[in-house]
Amino acid sequence: MKDIAIFGAGGFGRETALMIKQINHVKPQWNLLGFFDDGIQKEVDGLPVLGNSFSLNSWQKEIHIAVAVANPGVRKKMVSSIVNPNVIYPVLIHPLCQTGDESNTFGRGTILTSGCILTTNVHLGEFVIVNLLTTIGHDVTIGDYSAIMPNCSISGFDHIGSECMIGAGARLLQNLTVNNGANVGAGAVVTKNVASNATVVGVPAVSV
Repeated sequence: MKDIAIFGAGGFGRETALMIKQINHVKPQWNLLGFFDDGIQKEVDGLPVLGNSFSLNSWQKEIHIAVAVANPGVRKKMVSSIVNPNVIYPVLIHPLCQTGDESNTFGRGTILTSGCILTTNVHLGEFVIVNLLTTIGHDVTIGDYSAIMPNCSISGFDHIGSECMIGAGARLLQNLTVNNGANVGAGAVVTKNVASNATVVGVPAVSV
């Protein structure tokens, strides 16, 4: 089995540890070593904290790393802090995620959690998080470091840029663009394009 650790020992990091165990229950493939974190205690949920980002950069053999922090900007900074050539960023897919057909592509470091459904011609960038029970329709693209929180609905031909945060339960109607760095509030219904770095909330979603 391949060695893997989680960079980020907070809530989503702990959920990612559970996900890795659930993957192994179906098909053993990961030796979960523990966590790396720059501010957490020595043990989390029975797994050791192996060190901080400096420790990870000093790791002497091949290791797979899941970067498990939901905030897009923080996640990007975490990835950029790692310069160790021994680090590999796998795509992690929960066994209960429906990944669609062979036309779909997923960039390195992407995490697809339980209950998500993807259809066809879906393209996810690097280090994307798609959280529980989210549906993604046909011909959707999602840029690097974006995070889709639980129970979202992304409709056909939607384009979500890089470093976007789509809040829990949000709904995006079809043929829309959410530009880079935008935030969509929890429960929002997006009916028109969202500008770069804007925050929209409500039904229908409006900028705040």
